[in-house]
Amino acid sequence: MKKSINPQALSIQRRFFEALEMAISLGAVNGLKGFCESHKLNRTKYSRIKNDLEKPLDEMTYKMIDIDALAGICTDFGVSAEWLLLGRGKMLKNEK
Repeated sequence: MKKSINPQALSIQRRFFEALEMAISLGAVNGLKGFCESHKLNRTKYSRIKNDLEKPLDEMTYKMIDIDALAGICTDFGVSAEWLLLGRGKMLKNEK
């Protein structure tokens, strides 16, 4: 049975992958695979979540990002938890 994904959770997932792409572009991590390996996360799951972001809400499979991944993106790359979870402020804690 498919569940619809909460729009707020979808926004968090989009911000998560936006932050990860920023970290990749800056050379802070070697792609999704590197991030998943360093946090003992299932890379296949994260690839599917990322690919589902492009689908309409009613076609998305109910998949959520792990709390460990959310914490990791904040601690590893200085991403603001307030931005990641609530969409408020700037992406980086030290961003001017």
